[in-house]
Amino acid sequence: MGLLLKAVTTLAIGVVGAMMVSKKKKAEPSFTIGESRYLQDEPTGVNRDSVEIYYYRPPTWSPEDPVFIAFPGYTRTGDRFRTRLEALSVKYNMAIASPKFSPEKYPGARWYQEGNISDAEGEEGHIQPRGKWTFSAIDRVISEVRRRTGCKGKVYLFGHSAGGQFMHRYSLFGDHPRVDAIICANSGWFTMPDENIAYPYGMKGLPVSKGDLARAFSRPVYMLMGGNDISRKKPFRDTPEADAQGMNRMERCNNYFKACEEKAKELKVPFKWKKSIVPGAAHEGVKMAEGAMKLFCEEPLDETLGM
Repeated sequence: MGLLLKAVTTLAIGVVGAMMVSKKKKAEPSFTIGESRYLQDEPTGVNRDSVEIYYYRPPTWSPEDPVFIAFPGYTRTGDRFRTRLEALSVKYNMAIASPKFSPEKYPGARWYQEGNISDAEGEEGHIQPRGKWTFSAIDRVISEVRRRTGCKGKVYLFGHSAGGQFMHRYSLFGDHPRVDAIICANSGWFTMPDENIAYPYGMKGLPVSKGDLARAFSRPVYMLMGGNDISRKKPFRDTPEADAQGMNRMERCNNYFKACEEKAKELKVPFKWKKSIVPGAAHEGVKMAEGAMKLFCEEPLDETLGM
């Protein structure tokens, strides 16, 4: 009788355990067709708030197809950017993920565009240890997107305007990302590879070695410009330091690309970056995103530079 009771008890525990595992599996959200939103725990920023990631899955998408992670510009509205890219998602059969790095968690250019490398905006701040930089948050976004989507295909990392600034500094100072390309679109101004210019306009005082730059220049980075993005209308930065890089976004991008290319030659390391123009596009995130998607869908742009 004792053995029978023990067997029944063991069986009951096993059934309850199986039910708990089953419930856990059912509780895990799936990457469903259409719009969805997930929260990601994120230790960087001024508080412990989660980062919201907004997704869109086209009806024909499968895990073997590409994922396009799109960082929005000045407004930081990942939900709106996701929605505006949905038609392109269907057209090019790419799943969309758009993170929201909210101003409440990442206030000002210091925390978003500039990656919290310095403890204050502008040249008056002090360079912080790498552990405080926010580029690790991008690594965790990539990992979370891969996990949620079950992606087995290519992953493209795209940033427009302020998001493009975040991406260009990430391509320089972040770890090796698990992505197939980083696209920096319509950045307003840059961190030049010049040790004589203070951060954020240059690299003076940054703990960046020749090896770090060699790894950065070997990454699949695309500098993408809108053919009509020549306006100086706010929030375009018109400080003397920014104007020294060029009088509009196209000039600044070309000058930045050239400076990085020359830096690679100086260091005698390979330079694999490319730059392209999206004809007819001004400071327009959707048009720039489509230009980026075309780069990877065997639909070359009408005009390219350095390709």
